[in-house]
Amino acid sequence: MPASSFSSTDPDWPIRQAAFQRLAELTRLHGGVLPWDKVAEGFSFRGEPLYFATKAEGIFRPRQMQGGALSIKTTVPRRGRIARYDDIASDDGAFFYRFKGEDPQNHSNQLLARAEALKAPLIYFYGVAPGMYRPIWPAYIARFEPQTLTCEVVADEALPVEPPGTALHDATADRIRRGYITVQAKKRIHQETFRLHVLDAYGCRCAICRLPRPELLQAAHILPDRDERGVPEVPNGLALCHLHHGAFDADLLGIRPDGHIELAPTLRETRDGPTLEHALKAFDGQPIIKPVRQDHWPREQFLEERYARFLQRAA
Repeated sequence: MPASSFSSTDPDWPIRQAAFQRLAELTRLHGGVLPWDKVAEGFSFRGEPLYFATKAEGIFRPRQMQGGALSIKTTVPRRGRIARYDDIASDDGAFFYRFKGEDPQNHSNQLLARAEALKAPLIYFYGVAPGMYRPIWPAYIARFEPQTLTCEVVADEALPVEPPGTALHDATADRIRRGYITVQAKKRIHQETFRLHVLDAYGCRCAICRLPRPELLQAAHILPDRDERGVPEVPNGLALCHLHHGAFDADLLGIRPDGHIELAPTLRETRDGPTLEHALKAFDGQPIIKPVRQDHWPREQFLEERYARFLQRAA
């Protein structure tokens, strides 16, 4: 059904729908994390270009809209700069977004209050690295808290999104679902941030084969994230291509504490084609490449533990 046929309490629903549809296209083309230049492309509504967000403002509504904010944004500042808007770290089912300044009544903060009152869906551009954003949409202002100068933000399902006022909803079911989805969104953000930092530390090359294609690289945990020490930090990560990450996770390929590669005996003894010979066996005994910064090198204690597991399973 076309957006114009809906009866909604949000006067800006058709514009929001156009923004969400364009954002879906951008993430499909460029992945879940977007560089600022892609965000800055904006979207089109009835032949007119509109912005998703601006660099200067963390809380944004295009001049063509009348109701609440279209987007909110947090940034990871470049070294030496301070973030103007930030969220408060939390492991529960909400983001806590800081107001602009100290006055809950200023124009930008009232855009958040208006979005809450209208139950209007918006976009949360969550900064994961300088100039890189993970868009979360639809997001909702779940609670506006002028006393603490924050609001709660929760995520919901991806498109299609119904405009407010078109259907009856179970408020309790909405709250439970959105809490779960928000927790999952936070987990994805942590992993995407980890990947960006690890790939940057390794110069966007596989630590084993030097493959220089970021779209074919992953951030491998040395200690798994289920381990209480397996935090998503660069010393617990390795930039690996899909093939070598798979072999590492399957304990067919190990990395000794001295940073040299070792293949499992079963893999060494297998004879089957050029991929095995050139993409795996050729690196047996070779050193991995390490980041330029020594504080980004794989932590030796983590390598020791992971190598012990490799030896146990290889035996």
